[in-house]
Formats: sequence, C-alpha cells, structure tokens
Amino acid sequence: MRKPKSVLLVDDDDTTNFLNRFFVKQVDTNLTVNTASNGKEAIDFLETSLNEEHTPCLLILDTNMPIMDGWEFLDAYEERLNEELRKNIVVIMLTALDTEETTAMAMANPNVTDTAQKPLSDLKFKVLIKKYFS
Repeated sequence: MRKPKSVLLVDDDDTTNFLNRFFVKQVDTNLTVNTASNGKEAIDFLETSLNEEHTPCLLILDTNMPIMDGWEFLDAYEERLNEELRKNIVVIMLTALDTEETTAMAMANPNVTDTAQKPLSDLKFKVLIKKYFS
C-alpha cells in the first residue's frame, strides 16, 4: 500500500489545526501538512494543487465550520473534483459529538472513508495512517 505524503486538515479552530499538525508530525515528520479553515478554502486548495506532490492522501474534515461546512464541502468535492483525484484521497470526517446519526450520515457519503471523534491524538493518527496506508 502507498505511503502518505501529504495531509490536509480542514477545521475552523486554529488550536485544533495546530494540535492536529503536531500529532501528524509526531507520526511522520516527512508528511506535508496543509490547513484550511473552512470547506471553501479546502476546495480551492485542492483545485489549485492538482499534482502528486501537493494533493493530500489524507483529508481530515470537520463537520461544523463557517462559510462552507463539512457537508457542503462534500457536495462541492463531488461536483468540482474529478473521480481520479478523489479516489486517491482518504477522507475522515471529524465530529465533536460521536452520534450514530452523524456517523451514518457521513458513512452514507461515497467520498467519506471513515469518521473520528474530536479531539484527535497522535495515537489516533497512528491508527488512521496504519489502517489506510500500510
């Protein structure tokens, strides 16, 4: 299986992005970590980084954000990015409240690979990376 090169963290909370970047770097210091503070920034980033080097292998997506939330992002992701690009990105939906309804809604989307509950940790990142990239 492929080794991840790049991660895109999509969350409106700067502290969460800071901590998640730290945890990702604890798992693998060679990973490139980019952040977006809402779904629109994430879509714009993905549309302008359509090469192997910058396109993330792993996208950690918060559900609740201003401007464009995680659900709206998934709609735009489906509409604006080609299937070839999407099939190479593991999308993990992050939820503050781990409810069956939210998990079911996320997993019903064909572009969502998995869900995780906030807050993440270096151990959770290790599990995710091992699960999808080793």
